[in-house]
Amino acid sequence: MNNSKSILFTAFLLAGSHLTFAQVNNDPNDANFSAYSNFDFVAGKKVFFYDDFSNTLAKWKVIEHDASDEVESPGIKKINNDESHWFKTPRKGLFFPVDIKKLPETFTIEFDMWADIDKMSEMEGGLNLIFVNTKENREEFSIHFDENPQIQLDIHPSQELLYCIATKENGSDERVLARKEIKNGWNIGQRHRVSISRNKAHIKLYINEKKFIDLPNGLPQKGTYTFILSTNMWGDGLYFTNFKMAEGLDHSNQLDNEGKFVTNAIYFNTNSSQIKPESWSALSQAATVIKSTQEKITIIGHTDSDGSEESNLLLSKKRAEAVKQALIRNFDIDAEKLLTDGKGEGVPMDNNNTLEGKANNRRVEFVLTK
Repeated sequence: MNNSKSILFTAFLLAGSHLTFAQVNNDPNDANFSAYSNFDFVAGKKVFFYDDFSNTLAKWKVIEHDASDEVESPGIKKINNDESHWFKTPRKGLFFPVDIKKLPETFTIEFDMWADIDKMSEMEGGLNLIFVNTKENREEFSIHFDENPQIQLDIHPSQELLYCIATKENGSDERVLARKEIKNGWNIGQRHRVSISRNKAHIKLYINEKKFIDLPNGLPQKGTYTFILSTNMWGDGLYFTNFKMAEGLDHSNQLDNEGKFVTNAIYFNTNSSQIKPESWSALSQAATVIKSTQEKITIIGHTDSDGSEESNLLLSKKRAEAVKQALIRNFDIDAEKLLTDGKGEGVPMDNNNTLEGKANNRRVEFVLTK
């Protein structure tokens, strides 16, 4: 990546799309949140795993069960004219973050997903995300026969249907916990945002703005769970990127003891200050915070430390201004109440030497200003 690309990539305030060289779009007025008005997903507070696949697959263990000349091998790929790096999954196999062996009781998972629909089939499965209890050796996991307490979330796009199935451990009774399908529900050629939350036993799954799974008792048995992804596809051609796991569900809509509200869940289009629609919940939380006080609020953007200090500072200010305009337009907040600023890389809250630390540093703060 050349220096210009590196500068703009770093200036991306929050974990999300991989940036490439282009002029920053300063006009946030095209953001359309209408479809997301009922989107209640709230991202976790602290990122403990993040991978945009910009380097290698070193953070993952990949076990391919169907290696042949007729099937494209898994690995990091490019798709169409998208500059992101994508992990192409095995047609059949297991894969999981090597260092994430135990899951907290409350966490969220977010990632972008793309499907080569011409190679997909409605038969068998799609991308399966599994939370399973007491499975020390994840390489031995069987998606069909494992009897440990678990929930499997199967996201399956195809030409005719987009459907999602939640199943529990193998046993004598019915395994299917929930199923939702939408005819022609996958927008061909587009990336889709997948959002998952676990709050103890409660499991939710969203694809873009639509809630597909909502199971208050999805994990009824207490215990320590680990994480596995799998594929068992009749077809082929599933990809994902910007894989983010964050601990703690941040439902707070109040200022903390320091008079701040901080979020890393406001997302922007690539090389742009246009806010993505899935940022609605974080913006709504911020609006509630702002309306709870008579004082002014300063919106402050922060970046990680890649690139030059000057470029990071400039884009952090532009993104803060975009957030201000979104709050004014969509939540009837008085413009006089909002100030903006950007700190660039100057005030990190985490280590800039890891992808996870950088993801935590890319954030927006709302600070009480008397």
